[in-house]
Amino acid sequence: MLDRQQLETFAAVLECHNFRKAASILHISPGAVSQRVKSLENAIGATLLLREPAIIPTQAGEAILRYIMAVRLLEEEAFQVIKPGRFPPVNIAVAVNADSLATWFEPVSWQLAAQHIGLEIIADDQDHTVTALVRGDVKGCISTQREPRTGFEADYAGGMRYRCVATPEFVATHLPKGMTLPTVLDAPAILFDRKDAIHDKFLSTFFEVDVGRYRKHYFPSPVALLNAILNGLGYGLVPEMQIESLLESGALVDLTPGHSLLLELYWHHWESEPEPLAKITAMVMAHARRTLVQEIPTSGEST
Repeated sequence: MLDRQQLETFAAVLECHNFRKAASILHISPGAVSQRVKSLENAIGATLLLREPAIIPTQAGEAILRYIMAVRLLEEEAFQVIKPGRFPPVNIAVAVNADSLATWFEPVSWQLAAQHIGLEIIADDQDHTVTALVRGDVKGCISTQREPRTGFEADYAGGMRYRCVATPEFVATHLPKGMTLPTVLDAPAILFDRKDAIHDKFLSTFFEVDVGRYRKHYFPSPVALLNAILNGLGYGLVPEMQIESLLESGALVDLTPGHSLLLELYWHHWESEPEPLAKITAMVMAHARRTLVQEIPTSGEST
């Protein structure tokens, strides 16, 4: 039987990413924190933490962290059954890319928040959200990674189609001959942030060559990015579901008709999910299958 005090101390260290902060929260000395973690490692017979250059769990530590979280969730669920409303709701964090949050995931977040939980949504690039899941910061995440890490599952949620767009005025000034490599190198592109790899992926598939340095502006918000394009500051890739009416009205022009980028998204979650995590997975997947493209393109990410 694992010692609950040692387990909670181990979890506190990972949640705080710092032994001293964990000690402050637990109202014990840093030495006592270290001793509890060491005792837990001795009891399990494995190293649970890597302390340098940053505090992160080992593979064994990841398994123990999921165990602690599952115990907490089951305990809180039992309390709610015994005395509904007498205990605070369970806190659950999920990681989602900004474009999903601004489009198809937003209604899901409303459904989740309506449950008896405290919901935290962490926005990050879709190529990096799995790190937060493995680290224990979140209980589920939207990611572009197909393969799950050990102890997790990855369900195909669907594809988000991106269109390369600009205003008619921008096209007339910067791309009068269309999307040619020389003009693209000089025309300003609008990207989300430095982690954003979507634009590079699109250009490499469209031109069938890796495009080098080109002019770019960063607007780290789906709304700000779209507004920058609408104000003629550049061209960029925007989720199709976000701009359908703008394309129909002519406010935006599709620069590459017949060539879009389909970003495959996966919902990563624990292999064995206690309630309410299993319920969250079911809600996310049900909505994703109604709103996202379900066919995986055979030729890769672009169509």
